[in-house]
Amino acid sequence: MATRKGIIVTAAILAVISGASFVVWFLPQNHGSSVVISDYKSELDSVKERHSLIIADMESNLNGLLNKSISPDNFTSQAQISSSQVTSLITEMVESNPPAEWKQSYGAYYESLKKYNDYLAETISLANKIKGQASSSDISDEMSKIDVLKKESDTLASESNQTRP
Repeated sequence: MATRKGIIVTAAILAVISGASFVVWFLPQNHGSSVVISDYKSELDSVKERHSLIIADMESNLNGLLNKSISPDNFTSQAQISSSQVTSLITEMVESNPPAEWKQSYGAYYESLKKYNDYLAETISLANKIKGQASSSDISDEMSKIDVLKKESDTLASESNQTRP
């Protein structure tokens, strides 16, 4: 026969299990982190500053590739790292969800970052052509594409500055 103490312990255990299940059921399931931004000017300035550091590093690496002080393989790995960093900046901009007055400026800089990633892909293609000892005309054509993408990225960054509230 069940004792009074046994019934109370069993009821307490069932209550704890039911309570824990209820808590798990009602807790939000999305554990992704979200960042709340209150100063969109500072956020955009921060992204631009980090982007300018990536640009300076890649310009130095590209010059090293062209004057053969950096190997094509080393350049490629550096460009891939930079591309990953730019992708992180793009993600950060998308997740910031700016208010209406900042949307145009953020959008232009977002497009600038995408163009810069295209630029990085073309520099990797250039490194592969140099590694494969492509003709000087092929390398010249690749340099032309690189210059166009860099100018487009710069133009979009300028547009971002001009459309700031």
